[in-house]
Amino acid sequence: MMKRLFFFALLFLSLPKQDVFASEDRRTVELMLVGCRFQAQRPAPVRDAEWSQSFECRDALRTIVADGRRQPKFLSSCVPDSVTEHEIARAVVQILERNPERFKERFDIRATTALHEAWPCSN
Repeated sequence: MMKRLFFFALLFLSLPKQDVFASEDRRTVELMLVGCRFQAQRPAPVRDAEWSQSFECRDALRTIVADGRRQPKFLSSCVPDSVTEHEIARAVVQILERNPERFKERFDIRATTALHEAWPCSN
């Protein structure tokens, strides 16, 4: 057991050091907003990269919308079923773009507050 532990410790120490903060966090507003702008478009994006970014935003927003009613009252959102995914993305983009100084913050938190602003729960 000690030999394995020593081996893994040695292996870990021999790996090249990487700056944890060197790579961009894909969950920031700044990076997710690109895909959300594509998702908000009608007609849809044209290039493959645009589709994948659009789907990444769409999937993130689906999760946030699904959890909207379970959030605390100050964050809860009740998006009507009649609202399309494009309309949701458009509303989130418009609200988030009002605060470019917050683009480095986490997308999920900022999008949750944007949905609360656009569609707060009445009760």
